[in-house]
Amino acid sequence: MNAEKLYYISKNQFQKLRVDFVKYLDDIDSFLDEALDNGLLTQSNIEGIMSEKDSNSQKRRLHNILYKKLPDGSREFVSALKKSEHEEIITLLDEQSVYPMKFKTHGRVVLINNVKFDDEEKYPERLGSEKDVEGITKLFTAFNFDVQLYSNKTAEEMEDSILKEAAESTANEDCFVMFLMSHGALGNIVGVDGEKLPYSTINKILKKSTPLKNKPKLIYVNTCEINPTEKDIKKYFNVPDLYVTFATVPESLAFPTDESGSVFIKCLISVYETNKDRCDISSLSLDINSQVSKEGNEISMDQVSSSFSTLKKNVILRAKD
Repeated sequence: MNAEKLYYISKNQFQKLRVDFVKYLDDIDSFLDEALDNGLLTQSNIEGIMSEKDSNSQKRRLHNILYKKLPDGSREFVSALKKSEHEEIITLLDEQSVYPMKFKTHGRVVLINNVKFDDEEKYPERLGSEKDVEGITKLFTAFNFDVQLYSNKTAEEMEDSILKEAAESTANEDCFVMFLMSHGALGNIVGVDGEKLPYSTINKILKKSTPLKNKPKLIYVNTCEINPTEKDIKKYFNVPDLYVTFATVPESLAFPTDESGSVFIKCLISVYETNKDRCDISSLSLDINSQVSKEGNEISMDQVSSSFSTLKKNVILRAKD
């Protein structure tokens, strides 16, 4: 657990931890020293705490004082816990702000990859996309997901596949992931038949799916000419517990490279792989955006990725041993 990453602790969150805080704060003197040193507690606070008759009473009084100092004192609180080596409490705080990943297989990755299209003049073959598929499959298998590949599907077949996978998600799955890789148009992904599947239709599928309710849903859209505005994105996707990342921003394309796959997927895999021991999906969005922009500049292409989120907690993925 990186103390710097956990710097907002709500009063409600800390109140739920009251019993465990008393249980696991086994070195109150060390914690008080660190909290005094960083300004979280005053000398008067400490004198009042130490006036209590026994250790548990001291810890409960400390909890009451800290409760009043949160969330503003979150960073100092976590720092004092870290420096006084109370890792158990940090872990408990972290777990309260993270979607649970408790099952051996966390869920399914629906990977739609359209490569060859009926109208090759209008929609050229997406060369190099097999590298994207290989990289995604390897990465998310390591993250304990089952990857379901759907290649070269019409618009209707894509819709049917998403409906099927959303319906088949079980209570023993923590998370739902989907990659949409094809040509695109404003608000749509293009099928191999040239017909378009609107993102708003995909949104309806996710919204109506009872098995996906309250689960984090991660959607990665790697299409050309998507050109969404912030208003468009909110119109397309408004499902709770959703994180959507687009390969492009308005007035930009998603560029492939024949040798190594698309710029967006290559950068995403690189960032997640580097952080595979603790892959914090939301916080790594900035790293992906930065790397996509840098990679695009190196091949003289202007591309920047973007994301949209209705997540209520953090999504943390970890590679299996």
